Amino acid sequence: MNTPLFIAKRLIRKESVGKELSRPIVRIATIGIALGMAVMILAIAIVTGFQGEIREKVIGFGSHIQITQFGTASKFVDPKLEIDQAFYPSLDTVDGVKHINMFALKEGVLETKDNIQGILAKGVASDFDWTFLKSKLVEGSVLSVSDTATSNDMLISEFLAKRLQVKLGDKVPVYFQNAKSGMSQRNFTLVGIFNTGLKEMDEEFVFIDIDQIRKLSQWGIDAQMIYKGCQNGQTLLAAKGFGGNGDLRLKWSADSLRGEGPHSFCIQGDTTIYVVATDNTQTIGDTAFFNYSGVSRAAGNCHCPADNSYTISTSGGSGKYYTGGFEVQLNSYEDLDRMDQILYEHLNYDLKTSTIKQNLPEIFNWLEMLDLNTLIIVGLMILISVINMTSALLILIMERTNMIGMLKAMGAGSWFIQRIFIIQAAYIITIGLLAGNALGIGLGLLQKTFGFVKLDPENYYVSVVPVLLDPMVILGLNLATLLICVAAMLIPSLAVAQIRPTKAIRFD
Repeated sequence: MNTPLFIAKRLIRKESVGKELSRPIVRIATIGIALGMAVMILAIAIVTGFQGEIREKVIGFGSHIQITQFGTASKFVDPKLEIDQAFYPSLDTVDGVKHINMFALKEGVLETKDNIQGILAKGVASDFDWTFLKSKLVEGSVLSVSDTATSNDMLISEFLAKRLQVKLGDKVPVYFQNAKSGMSQRNFTLVGIFNTGLKEMDEEFVFIDIDQIRKLSQWGIDAQMIYKGCQNGQTLLAAKGFGGNGDLRLKWSADSLRGEGPHSFCIQGDTTIYVVATDNTQTIGDTAFFNYSGVSRAAGNCHCPADNSYTISTSGGSGKYYTGGFEVQLNSYEDLDRMDQILYEHLNYDLKTSTIKQNLPEIFNWLEMLDLNTLIIVGLMILISVINMTSALLILIMERTNMIGMLKAMGAGSWFIQRIFIIQAAYIITIGLLAGNALGIGLGLLQKTFGFVKLDPENYYVSVVPVLLDPMVILGLNLATLLICVAAMLIPSLAVAQIRPTKAIRFD
């Protein structure tokens, strides 16, 4: 038989509660532990919920990790990067990676009749994950982006819509700096309005088709061929090139021909003539084609093509082969640093990774500071619980002085008697923890379900107090509190050793 446990159970029973002095002390200690545990649960749930909510919003705008090329054009805008990379799009098959998509950023100025606002346009392609923004839509829809046509639609925040006094369906002019350092205007149709509650992002970001940024920045090269008519049976063709670094070279299918032309060609039957535009860098070139399909003539007899017998086409420009970078979404924020290292080790020397924490350090440093506040609250609550239980245990020992004397007179050692009171203290602590869990989890569930505690979203980024009740965190908090408090009871229980049997038996 475990004698200390047996005696402790007898003391805990209602008929053996003890003298009136200990009852209010034990109740106060139990209530103190319960309130402390409830405060700790709510503090951790609110802080983790708040951190998770803000992280979700920030990551919704910029993903977990961005892959870009070294050499930044500005604070926000990265230089072009070829889409043809070994990791795209297969990276989303890697364990821990949820999704990868292309993106591009370009600064601009959004102007209406009465207002003007600087913005950061985020260009997205057909592979963009709209899950986050769909959940934040106020009205309208997200962009419909394809790989075959350029969309003129735009998605902006409710904050910008109100400031600029625009509504769904309005044509909104935006001015961007073009590749020649001039200003180019683009008119977009407003198709959707969102509100994330994250003011710093809402007042800055708009979403457009990435192809708009490709064309404005002239990331690729565009080749054009022009039919100049026919002279003495010879077909005259000219060509032009745009984009690249501006220093373009035009090479025709006839090896001896260079430059814009016009050049003459002898058309006798089915013919394809092409011109390739390149620059003196590694920019991908573009090709334009002249295709003739007509009646074949005898060798040496050239003729002019009829209007309906030829077509002029291009490969669509090489800008479609470029992006500003890649965004990588992870399955878990906790894997951020580990996955960043894994991705970086598999990139070419001219590419870099940047995490959302590195891109927005001020927000994430602030969120990490909240962890310190939580630790302080938890530490204080545990300290208060220890103090309450120390007082209660000393009162219990004082009330049981006669019993302690009797046990010592019968040969019981100090550690034997200490265990009795430590078990009794553990019982009181457990009751307090159970009550605190019921109170803390109950209030947390009510807030999570009904959201009765509101916040100002302009100051706190959320409209209601967010709550995240993690069962494992709550379990760990309970175990840690129980172990610390029980261990701390070893110190007041040492008072048992100071009690002498001869005096204790006569104690009243």
